[in-house]
Amino acid sequence: MWNDQSVAGGGFFNTQNQFGNVNTPNQAQKSGRRASRTAPIVIKQALHCGDDGVKIWGTEIQIVSIVARIRNIRVQSTKITYTIQDITGRMRAVLWLDMEAMDEDDKSAPKVQVNDYIQVYGNVKTNKGKKVLMAFKIMPITDINAITFHYLQCINNKLKMEADSKKAKTETSNATFTSGLPANSMVGMNDNTSVNGLNPRQMMVYNLIRASTLEQGISKQDMFASLKDKMSHVEFENTLEWMCGEGHIYSTIDEEHFRATDA
Repeated sequence: MWNDQSVAGGGFFNTQNQFGNVNTPNQAQKSGRRASRTAPIVIKQALHCGDDGVKIWGTEIQIVSIVARIRNIRVQSTKITYTIQDITGRMRAVLWLDMEAMDEDDKSAPKVQVNDYIQVYGNVKTNKGKKVLMAFKIMPITDINAITFHYLQCINNKLKMEADSKKAKTETSNATFTSGLPANSMVGMNDNTSVNGLNPRQMMVYNLIRASTLEQGISKQDMFASLKDKMSHVEFENTLEWMCGEGHIYSTIDEEHFRATDA
């Protein structure tokens, strides 16, 4: 599924001293809620999330867990900035230091180094237009199986949340669709119809993008001008973000222009 030279091939065996325990990891799963929950993710999900944080199928993820490899460490007086990379991307993780703890026993800074694998817990924030993981816990990976186990958790969690979301939508779809769409909606189908995994609300946005004949695609501004009477700006942005993440559309000359992948 993934092709990452830092994980496959020699990546593990170049750092054998880091892994002293080869037992299968045993990590407890958190119970799911519609908001305020912890979830395992990959870096790509963090990089593509909105300014309001990571969401998976409409559920707000306040605390994320990422397993990645350290590519650079920058130590400053009050914080440590790590460049971390997994099989989907690269980003910065910032750990603010507890100065009192450092003065007492020097245990505030994690005992990790470049090329170590780590598990990071934190919140995804936007700083100067870039996504940053504000870390509050960093642990070295001591079990080689924990890396693969994390990716399996990410897949399982996403599929479970997708199923939960679709189940909730099915229970209220008839009333919501009948009252929610205007009479002049572009969608000529009922709410049970799905095209390429897109619901009717998403199809409204997708049809606009797919209809564009411009090489650079259609802009966000032009799209929302056509849809502003049919959906809120928040719903519009969330729809774009989801379709990008699922591979239905992609950005072209910048983050404001989009084309459909099958156009």
